Amino acid sequence: MSNKGQGHGLGKIKREIRNTKRLLRVESLPPTVKQENERKLEMLNNKLNETKLKNISQKYKMVRFFEKRKLYRRLKKLTSVHDDTHSEVIKVRNMINYIVYYPIGEKYISLLPKTEYSDENVITKQNEIMTAISDRVRTGELDDASRNEWSKDKNQSLSQAKSLQVPDLSVKKRRVHSKPLPAPSEDASDDFFIIDRGT
Repeated sequence: MSNKGQGHGLGKIKREIRNTKRLLRVESLPPTVKQENERKLEMLNNKLNETKLKNISQKYKMVRFFEKRKLYRRLKKLTSVHDDTHSEVIKVRNMINYIVYYPIGEKYISLLPKTEYSDENVITKQNEIMTAISDRVRTGELDDASRNEWSKDKNQSLSQAKSLQVPDLSVKKRRVHSKPLPAPSEDASDDFFIIDRGT
């Protein structure tokens, strides 16, 4: 038994691409089979690119989430003290937009790293991406993601919130028992125990 046909993710797709390319190298291949395998190769290459993009975005998903959460908290504190035209508020808004609109398929360059970046190429690339995104937001080509509210519940509407309230259990709405409770006997020395209703 061989595990050649089995596999997951990129390895399986790459293996299929290699096999299809090998098949296409055969000169005595009928034109219909050749055309069919060329289509298959194109489809596999597209699938490989999509899988790579998905893997990269999944890899940095948590980092981006925590950075965005920190920046929304910082923005909330700043907007309570300063107005929207303050330089710190604008900087934090640009940082949030950077996280939201970062190019898919590229290695994410963190805004809040544990240690500062020392490589000039990384710093310049980060600045280029930041200015490109902030320019596109300023021109209106992209929505300003920093204007959205940050919430785990995705901002429930008031009608939904009212429907989720705990029902009123005041004395008037409680169910009244058909049998009244018997009066406690005077010879009972301890009030702690419940008196049996059946007797």
